[in-house]
Order: sequence, then structure tokens, then C-alpha cells
Amino acid sequence: MTPFDTPLTLPSGLVLPNRIAKAPMTENLADADNQPTVRHERVYRRWAEGGAGLLVTGNLMVDRRYLERSRNIVADRHLDLGRLARVREAAGSTPMIAQLSHPGRQTNRFIARHPVAPSGGKAVSMLGLFGKPRPLTAEEIGEIVRRFGEAAQQVEQAGFDGLQVHAAHGYLLAQFLSPHTNRRTDSWGGDVAGRARALLEVIRSCRSATGDGFAVAVKLNSSDFRHGGLTEDHAEQVVKLLVDEGVDLIEISGGTYESPALLGLAGASESTGPGSVKEAYFSAFATRARRAAPDVPIMLTGGIRTRTAMQALLDSGAVDVIGMGRPIALDPDLPAKLLRGEEGRALPSYSLPTALGMAGESEWYEHQIGRLGDGLEPEPDLNEYLAAGSFLVGEAIRGLREGPRRRKLATAPRS
Repeated sequence: MTPFDTPLTLPSGLVLPNRIAKAPMTENLADADNQPTVRHERVYRRWAEGGAGLLVTGNLMVDRRYLERSRNIVADRHLDLGRLARVREAAGSTPMIAQLSHPGRQTNRFIARHPVAPSGGKAVSMLGLFGKPRPLTAEEIGEIVRRFGEAAQQVEQAGFDGLQVHAAHGYLLAQFLSPHTNRRTDSWGGDVAGRARALLEVIRSCRSATGDGFAVAVKLNSSDFRHGGLTEDHAEQVVKLLVDEGVDLIEISGGTYESPALLGLAGASESTGPGSVKEAYFSAFATRARRAAPDVPIMLTGGIRTRTAMQALLDSGAVDVIGMGRPIALDPDLPAKLLRGEEGRALPSYSLPTALGMAGESEWYEHQIGRLGDGLEPEPDLNEYLAAGSFLVGEAIRGLREGPRRRKLATAPRS
């Protein structure tokens, strides 16, 4: 039996005091210039006080022209390192790593009318929020790789213990991995190794920009849960490539905006087998990942809700860290409760149609994070329709108003 309070040492040397992680969630709390704010400090202080053994931030974007949300922090050369350092300091002694990301074709059309992707194709189908993407040139891919390395250097200087490269949920590096969105015939596409090249080059860029002892983790889809997308067989091959790169932690998740298994809304069922736990969406693949990466810690996120299931996952040996996002947004003291042997608060259910429901559910939890950032308690009775409307209207207004300034700043000559 693996008790929740068992410490875990990552290959980098970073020691997690327990096996419960606050998984990455978009905070959407940056200011109009995409800089960290005191609201970030408050929410990460609260989560650290809540007992998690690891805090993983939400998306820190590497290019301010392409944002996942209008109020993402952007970790580029314009980042205020002092502000980001204060966010890290707010978490105290709790280990904390920064998630680095590029949304690719999942950039809101109000922020970028023409998003980028490995290949051209149709726009992401979700309430008309996304534009038709254009394919990246090889030169542009190299520039994105460089931007990840620059962002890695920034977060290390701000005092973070490591970073997580986001290669899941349909964002750009996941788009490269998927044969559905990557139909390139050059060295950035083709077989699994070719499609994984962008991710591997990003990892190398991050490694070369940071020092020894700085953890480099990866968030990876177990499957895209759609015809023609990334499969479990593909993902297992990618895990083996990540082992060769010496990554320190692999977080397993799944789904995209087009098949949002990450929210349990569409097809979040895998093959069953030893180590699978019914309420944990991606537990069966965690067993495959463990076989492919016997010496790399595995973090599992997605649908894990009861203490019994968490204990079963840890005891299976397939999972080293339990990742929880939305439950901790609603109940920031949940890790401490679990460590004391208690259960957490039940999550609400949603009745809106899938696309609108996904927007509403996402904004519902962002609202809870915002309240924590304001020093308030969560609001579990928030109406889901109001949450969906807030998401759609807010992102449209901010994207249209601030987009031109972001594009100008992002393309300004380097000093």
C-alpha cells in the first residue's frame, strides 16, 4: 500500500512531499498586458495551504499572438519576472512547476483570426469560436521551439522548480502528434517519430535553456478519442521517446475540444485491463505508460473523484501521483482532507449541450478560481448558463479590444 503522504523524488531531484497534485487549470487572471497579478498570488497561496504535494500552473503561453484565454500569462521577453517570482513565492515550500503551452488551432478567433497548426484544415468546431488555421512553415516551427526555450529560462529565473510542456488536449504540440491534424510530409510529420519531433525539440530547447535540477515534465494525451486521431498505440510510442529524453514526470490525460474526454463529455472510455479504475478516465493507459516508462513517475488526471479510487491507483503501481484540477478549484483544502483520511466535496453536474456545456463548465470553474484569487470562498451555486455567457462575451470583448496591441508587441524587433 502506498500512503498518500509518501514522498516522491523526481529524477531531477525535486522531492514531492505527498502524492496529491493540483493539476493544471487555466486561471485567466492575468492583466490586460498578460502579466501575473496579485490574484495569482492569492490563489496559489491558498492551494499551497490546502496541502497539495505539487502545484502545476495553468497555461503560460509562449507567444502572445496566440492565446488559449485572453488573460493567460505570457512567458516571453516582455514578462515581468518580479511579478512571476511573487507568484512562486506565494506557494512557499510547496513544489511548483509552470505549464508552458501554445494553443495552435485552438486559439480563440477573437484573439487571432487566423490561428496556426501543423497543417491547414477546418476550424475547430465549437460554437464558432475558432478560425480556420493556416499551416506553419518549417521556419515558424523552429521559432516556436525557440520560444519554449525562452519561456523555460524565464520561469527558472522566477524561481520555479520546473516546467511542464503541454502536449495534450488538442493544443499545438498535441496537434503535431495527431495524424488527424498533422498531415505534413516533411520531417515534422509522417510516422510517430516525425510527428513527435516538435515535442522532442521543445523538450531539448527547454533543457538547454535551464540548469541541472530543473524538472522538465510533459502532459500527454492517452488518446484523442476521435477517428483518425492519436491512439493509445501512438501514445505508448511517444512515452518511450519521452523516456529517451529523460523527462522527470509524465502526466496522462486525454481528449480535445472536438472530443472533450477530459471533461467526461464524450467517449472517455478506454480499453480495460489491469490497473484500470472505472471513475478515472485514463487509468487503463496509465498501466501501458508504466510498462513503457518503468522508471519515470506517472501522474494521472481526469475524473478521479473518490479516495478509494485514488488509493487503488497508487496501489496498482501504475500511478505515482494523483492529479486533480476541478475538485481543488471547488474545494482548495481537498488535499489536506485526503491526507487526513476524509473525502472531498461532490462536484456539480451540467445539463447544457456538449459544446456550450464545455464552455460553461470551464468558465464555471474559472469563476471559482477567480473567487479564490479575490480572497473569497468558492460559489458552488453559480448558474451554469451565466457561466457560459460570461465566457463567450468576455473572451470576445477582450480579444477584439486587446488583440492589435498583442500582435504589435509580439512582433516588435528584439532589443
